[in-house]
Amino acid sequence: MLLQALKFYLARIAVSLILIFGFGFPFLFFLHEVALPAVLFDDVAIQLTITTVCVFFGFIGYGMVGEQRFFNSLHFLKNVSPQSSADNIKSQHENLLDFTYSSYFLPETGKRYRSLSVLLYADYLLSIGDETPKALNIYVQAFLQSPKDSRFRQPLLTILNHGRELTSEEMDLLLVMVQQKGVHDKALSHYLASLFLKLKKWSGKVELLFLSVLNDQSDLSYEIIQFALPIYLAHKRMDERALQFYLFALNYSVKEKDEIKNYLARSYCEGNLVAFAPKLHSKCAEIFAGLSSSQREEIKKESDENRIAFKLKKIKIFRREDLQDLKRMKLDMGLMVGRMKIIRRGLKWLAQIFLIAGKRIFLHVLEGLIKFGCLSLRAKLISFAVLSVATILILGLNELVLKNQSKSSSQFSSSILSLNPSQKQIKDKVYTVQIAAVISAKQADIMIGRLKKRGVKGLYIAKALQRAGGYWYKIRVGRFPSRDQAIAYANWLVDSKFIKNYFVISLPKN
Repeated sequence: MLLQALKFYLARIAVSLILIFGFGFPFLFFLHEVALPAVLFDDVAIQLTITTVCVFFGFIGYGMVGEQRFFNSLHFLKNVSPQSSADNIKSQHENLLDFTYSSYFLPETGKRYRSLSVLLYADYLLSIGDETPKALNIYVQAFLQSPKDSRFRQPLLTILNHGRELTSEEMDLLLVMVQQKGVHDKALSHYLASLFLKLKKWSGKVELLFLSVLNDQSDLSYEIIQFALPIYLAHKRMDERALQFYLFALNYSVKEKDEIKNYLARSYCEGNLVAFAPKLHSKCAEIFAGLSSSQREEIKKESDENRIAFKLKKIKIFRREDLQDLKRMKLDMGLMVGRMKIIRRGLKWLAQIFLIAGKRIFLHVLEGLIKFGCLSLRAKLISFAVLSVATILILGLNELVLKNQSKSSSQFSSSILSLNPSQKQIKDKVYTVQIAAVISAKQADIMIGRLKKRGVKGLYIAKALQRAGGYWYKIRVGRFPSRDQAIAYANWLVDSKFIKNYFVISLPKN
């Protein structure tokens, strides 16, 4: 699953990068060098748009292609002609299953599509009566995905009943078939019971199967009693399953009847089944009542002694890991408060504190306004004067900062323009710095107004006709005798964060 997830993301990243380098960069080159070579503009929005489109097609589009390929193949295999070559069709099914592991799908999506493919493949194998080992594998997958579908049980039983030694996994599969919720197949249960009796197999799962067969009053019941009763008695079992088995055993001629009755009577005296198995407890009570008085007294005495000994015995049933698991279960069930809940409660408490504080501040402000309204006219005038002076001081400081910026800009401009003739490199051309190009005169005026407020001088607008109609309003600054001076001034504007980009243009001196 991890490998498939890694392939999923790496493939999409690779496709996205290919689209960005193969489409995005050439488009930007065409835009700047071919379509609009003399226009300087901020292309960040265009770059973001191109990247978004490429990532969309790299991730979403790539996945859509994979899904379309899958469903096209699935649709084709649903309508296979009976005259088609079986080997060819099976090969296509195998390819479709392998395709679900490709980079087109996340593990969960691939698993979901694989289940569709497996069910279709199993249905096809059933239609041609395939009982090869590969077919067995597909039938197993189909059954595990759709356990209530009886179509896949019969071929599995047929193949598994060829007389070979079954593995533990194959036996578990058979038991799952029998014990599937909502499904009770007597024939299948009896078949498996006979198989396990023949093989002398015993486990918790087999035990449940035997009890089910005993409840059905099968012909195998006595054989099951003879096989399983010694196992129960050897381990001195008195749990619910064992007691149920003992009650079934009393219906048959077995030499261990007295021992069985003793276990059933002890269970009644100890009362372990009263809460969760009252019917079984009542049957044990009937067995206890049928014993002689001396037997009942002896069993009661033995049960009381066992109960006292158990109370005195110190038993440690929890490990540290078990306590942690128990804590997690209590958290899930809401029986105790976890750290996250405590944190959430703390955050909620803080929010309430801030809310209360905000309300109090608001009320204090209102109270202050009410008190201010009750002041004399003289006090109101003094307060207003203090507030006005504070406002004027703040505005004055701001204006001072702007003037300093303007002064530094003027000083830099004069230093650039006051170079000696040898530095100016007098030619027939002058150089200007283009800092933006917009399609609206209003936009151009707004930008120039902002820059003038910050002390930038020498700004002007060059109006140019667009190819598609309308005009470009190119915002430029300065006329410099050399390109180096223009670049130096432009770099200073960038460093001062007045502008972000620029473009140096040469113009005729006239």
